[in-house]
Amino acid sequence: MQKSFRTHTAVFACALTLAAATVAACSPGEDPHDRHPDVPSTAAAAAQSPAPGDKAPAVSPAGETTAQSRKAVPLTVGLTYIPNVQFSPMYVATQAGYVGGEVTLRHHGQSEGLFTALLAGREQVVVAGADEAAAAKSDELVVIAPYYEKYPVAVIATQASGIATMADLKGKTVGIPGHYGEGWYGLLAGLRSAGMTVDDITLQEIGYTQQAALSTGKVDAVVGFINNDAVQFKLNDLPVTVITPEVKALRSASLVTTKAFAADHPEQLTQLVSGVFRAYRDLADDPSAGVAATAKLVPELSDKTQRRAAEATMDATVGLFPASLDSCRELTADNAEAMVAELKAIGLSPQIDGSELFTDEFCG
Repeated sequence: MQKSFRTHTAVFACALTLAAATVAACSPGEDPHDRHPDVPSTAAAAAQSPAPGDKAPAVSPAGETTAQSRKAVPLTVGLTYIPNVQFSPMYVATQAGYVGGEVTLRHHGQSEGLFTALLAGREQVVVAGADEAAAAKSDELVVIAPYYEKYPVAVIATQASGIATMADLKGKTVGIPGHYGEGWYGLLAGLRSAGMTVDDITLQEIGYTQQAALSTGKVDAVVGFINNDAVQFKLNDLPVTVITPEVKALRSASLVTTKAFAADHPEQLTQLVSGVFRAYRDLADDPSAGVAATAKLVPELSDKTQRRAAEATMDATVGLFPASLDSCRELTADNAEAMVAELKAIGLSPQIDGSELFTDEFCG
């Protein structure tokens, strides 16, 4: 286990001044920039009185009990995309009451930055890439749990192209959504692992039109996501080769909070992490539970075609979730520093060394 996060940040957290700072994979017919209202959870745990024989709460020098100084507050968890089965662990965890307390799920709007609401205090946790947190040019962020264990980025080419490895991309035209986010990071890292750089390929920004760009021959390959674009190609019977880039130390979707909130509300964050991991287990046993939970927020899933697409995406997404808390406990300073080093090696410029970016303190 790592050294206690609160030991590192207790003094720093008191002085923090919050300042404003990925587009996730797209599902059929959805625009990642659509606006959606906040989605309140059904979980609201009532406060319980101490059972007979329980110890009295500790009293601080100022006369406040520990419970009072760490009073539970409503949690808003930011989800950086419109309602989608890819967020099913959060839907299952909140709808089943696993996370305790008052938790609201908030889907981000069109022009909102990835960590803007978190750093401004409008959210307390956000589901975002650990690598994106490292690249955010803020030393106020901390990753408290993995959301995906496997990196979801894929490079996809038609089978007819003969492209089967990252090395085969040399001299080819590759379509990308843009020069940002995990799709971009994954491509850069994959090229580096294959001994290449972007100078060895031709880049073309195609937005989120991967299917059209590839099927019409506009590009030779596209960058997308294992649990979205690769699934869509299969659903549309387009024969493709899916290449998983070697990303070395990069880490994908995670639960991210601020150091100040982590220092002040450790019990709530521990409950949240525990609840989400319980949802992972539920979904591993029965992926259809994720589709059912999502359908409560996405009425379009009553359509058979949309439901089939959601089920296929859910099946692919389950394989990305952490299998156990062992993955959570890999959030060590050494691994964070290695990730920062990898980001620098692929041309990014994180302003942190990573030593305080990861913590396993809330893994229970």
